[in-house]
Amino acid sequence: MAFTPFTAAMQTAPPTPPPVNLASKPTVNLDILAEAEPEPAFELTSTTSSCLQCRDFSTVDAHAASFPRHTVRSVEELAYALADPFTEEIDKARVAFTWLHYNIAYDAEAFFSGNVHPSTAESTLTSGLAVCDGYAGLYERLLDLMGLQAYKVTGHGKGYGYQALADGEPLPEMKGNHAWNCIYVDGEWRLVDPCWGSGHLDQGGVYNAKLAPQWFISSPTQFGTRHFPEDPSFQLTPEEVTWEEYILAPEAPPIPAIVEELGFDPLTLQPSTKYIPERQFVTFRLSKRCEHMSTADEDNYVLVINTEKEFTPMNYNETEGAWAATVFIPRAGTVNLYAVDTIDGNDAFGVGLVAYNKAKGQKGMSFKGLVTWTIAHL
Repeated sequence: MAFTPFTAAMQTAPPTPPPVNLASKPTVNLDILAEAEPEPAFELTSTTSSCLQCRDFSTVDAHAASFPRHTVRSVEELAYALADPFTEEIDKARVAFTWLHYNIAYDAEAFFSGNVHPSTAESTLTSGLAVCDGYAGLYERLLDLMGLQAYKVTGHGKGYGYQALADGEPLPEMKGNHAWNCIYVDGEWRLVDPCWGSGHLDQGGVYNAKLAPQWFISSPTQFGTRHFPEDPSFQLTPEEVTWEEYILAPEAPPIPAIVEELGFDPLTLQPSTKYIPERQFVTFRLSKRCEHMSTADEDNYVLVINTEKEFTPMNYNETEGAWAATVFIPRAGTVNLYAVDTIDGNDAFGVGLVAYNKAKGQKGMSFKGLVTWTIAHL
């Protein structure tokens, strides 16, 4: 089926969406969930969630790019045009998520000046600028018009400028600074952050528009490491996390987008804390985010742990479902997880451990930086 790009000449009125059932707001029965079997460390128990991790959204994302904001007349017509070719709810939710990335820019000037005004879905569409509340509001409205249940969620986000509490620093009061969404698709409640999914502020305060799909497919547990809703029913986790547990959680190492682009699940990263102890053996682990993703040598980069001048390759452990290596940590400095990028000037993707070990010390290599830990006296 061919799709006509959205233009001002389109006269088709959007269909009337079914009424949203506000009584179905997500709730968590802690008594029932507490009786459930614990989730395995490296296996997703939900088939829907598992398949979503490796689902190909390229066609959906391409469709989202077909409707530049300046050609759109109304939120209603935009919702109709975006959803028109899709029957599955997850694709409708994704096409709106991706459209925001292409067409709405973060209003960094308003954010840094403190001059943030209330927004509506219509004002965000008109201006093309928004902070988190504007993204969440327009996303909620688009999904409502597509006939999907969606809520704007407010709370705390560990985003730009966040710093972990120092040792002994008093527990701060919960103060909301972010907004995101909870949506119901294909019989499952999910958490989505269209603001962080559209781009991010770099350290200089400049907005970098870059699609971040992890904020569309994250599990509630992973999502909750950086989001704390004012209404705990929007956590969607078996056990309710307290504000103290959330804000005092040990600081994680910075994880760049490339980790997820290579198909890895940051939630499986070990050690999970930024600081690691000196002068002892530490085991490093990392798994793919989905059981359907290939772990074969020919489909992956060789992973290595670097301490000072030593490079230790990580071996894939079938039992654990993870790449792992145990190394001795020196007194100070950093420990790095790298992917071997090139060997002798050639792309090293898929070369495997045998070829890497033969080339080690014999041929020049370059590396992709994935994760950095800081060595500390603990």
